[in-house]
Amino acid sequence: MLMDVQRYILNAALENLSLHPSNYAYQKERSIVDCAKQHLGARWLLKFDIHDFFDSVEERDVFRVFEARGYSALVSLELARICTRAGVSSSWASTRGSIPTYDVDVIGHLPQGAPTSGALSNAVATPIDDALSTLATNEGFTYTRYSDDMVLSSIRSDLDRAQLVHVVHEVGRVVAAHRFRLHERKTRIVPPGARHVVLGLLVDGEDSVRLLPEFRRRVEVHIRGVRKFGLVRHSEHRGFRSLLSFINHVDGCLAFAKGVDSGWASSSQSAWWEALRLNNFPI
Repeated sequence: MLMDVQRYILNAALENLSLHPSNYAYQKERSIVDCAKQHLGARWLLKFDIHDFFDSVEERDVFRVFEARGYSALVSLELARICTRAGVSSSWASTRGSIPTYDVDVIGHLPQGAPTSGALSNAVATPIDDALSTLATNEGFTYTRYSDDMVLSSIRSDLDRAQLVHVVHEVGRVVAAHRFRLHERKTRIVPPGARHVVLGLLVDGEDSVRLLPEFRRRVEVHIRGVRKFGLVRHSEHRGFRSLLSFINHVDGCLAFAKGVDSGWASSSQSAWWEALRLNNFPI
């Protein structure tokens, strides 16, 4: 029931959000492939991850999104409550008014997987996109964000370590200024000659993104394993909780691959279906 209401809110109240063009997540007609393509042929990659991205988007942020779209304060508060779940204690939440039902000592945050969470996180993170896109342009970089995954890349040949560290510092400063936090252990400076991977795709060529070799191998191992050992035995050996979760995993991998390498995906899909048929699984 709640997810049905959230889907209605997504379609009725969150259509046509004004988002930055550097943001590629949770939007029709935009994909991981489109995002990764922006970094094809780059010499340098700077990779960042926003720590606890959805948890960092609080009820007050969601309230402001709805209020900015013309809803009254009370309606915005109701919508924000529907789209968030209870989180940590907050003085802000307890001062929203004198109505007992609304006077609480905790504030909500966006839950992962809710239909509205992607659109709302995009709206809240738009000021970050604005600031980092400007920074990237000024420093000779290309900036993209896909949910919590941010990448700056450059084709410049005159960059030195000090300049790169400066950009990394500035990215951290901008993110912190908007009440988010970088996952510091996931921050990477990827130099020329190293393997350039963006969102699980190789971008070290000039013309097109490519699937990682280990991704291909993983799918091929699953197909061979099902043919050789059987569906049940292989899925259990690989640690899947159920046959359905295993089959959905392989199906998802092949669907993703189709948008990157349709030829390999098509032949692998045929081999996968044949392996399932050999195990009397209906296609």
